[in-house]
Amino acid sequence: MENNPEYFLANFLKDLNITFEKGDLSELLKNEFQEKRTMDFIIPNKENPKIIIESSFLVTTSSGQGDKSKTECNIKKLIHRYYPMAKFIGFVDGIGWYVRKSDLKRMVGAYDEVFTYHKTEIDRFSKYVEKRIK
Repeated sequence: MENNPEYFLANFLKDLNITFEKGDLSELLKNEFQEKRTMDFIIPNKENPKIIIESSFLVTTSSGQGDKSKTECNIKKLIHRYYPMAKFIGFVDGIGWYVRKSDLKRMVGAYDEVFTYHKTEIDRFSKYVEKRIK
């Protein structure tokens, strides 16, 4: 579990004293039940999201990566419709994405901002979050 990127990100946010929730966004649950998906991190909460984060760390490739990238593109549209002030952030990392470049390109395009789990990217993310939540 400690090697799980989501576990790392949850602890990182807690260390920064940034509140977050996981789960379904209330407006998507109410209005887009068939299209909604469970979000990895919602800052500060589901009722007033400022930053919505999805994490995808893949060490192998699969045909499901194309489906995931298409799903993220659809979710971005819904987030912008129901939460126009929120930013949709992606943590995209792992050799599995490197191998499937067309899916990676589509995946990166689904987000307002993209980060990896490299130290310099984590530092950039920290500054990004602090700026957005103030």
